[in-house]
Amino acid sequence: MIVLATAGREAGRFFLVTAVEGQELLLADGRHRLLSKPKRKNPAHVQATKQTLCLESLTDKALRTVLHPLNEAAKRPLSKQNQIRKEVIDDVETGCN
Repeated sequence: MIVLATAGREAGRFFLVTAVEGQELLLADGRHRLLSKPKRKNPAHVQATKQTLCLESLTDKALRTVLHPLNEAAKRPLSKQNQIRKEVIDDVETGCN
């Protein structure tokens, strides 16, 4: 099953649930969290989607290919503070004060 992380550093990113261990989910995205070393996550901190994938013969590259369009569509807008930082950096790079 593909889930959306709603809490933590990875909030707003999609992951594949590779297994369930006790009260925790094991999540992989193929880039930062590989299928061979999934991340442990509390089920309360993810939101389920209706999409599923078969884990048989699934590679990290194939997983990235599937999740990339989802993550691109779900990119969060910058917070107000980060937007101001980006504008300041852009001004410095262009030579404007």
